[in-house]
Amino acid sequence: MTTLYVATLARYVLVEAANEQEARTRGQAALSDRYAALREGLGREVPVEIRIVRPTTDEEIELMRWHNEMVSTTG
Repeated sequence: MTTLYVATLARYVLVEAANEQEARTRGQAALSDRYAALREGLGREVPVEIRIVRPTTDEEIELMRWHNEMVSTTG
């Protein structure tokens, strides 16, 4: 499996996947979770349109690890 960057125009996730199709499927689910607060605030469905699927860089992986660590330590 490879770590892939899956993004809309406004949000992105890193997912582990064997290929682009699997990355899109996993990314769609993860991005849908990221859009939950927006949907709730607007009171309507918000489409999640994936624009980019590509391998991640080492820097992106490190940034995501750092971000997750900071979120877990600050609550």
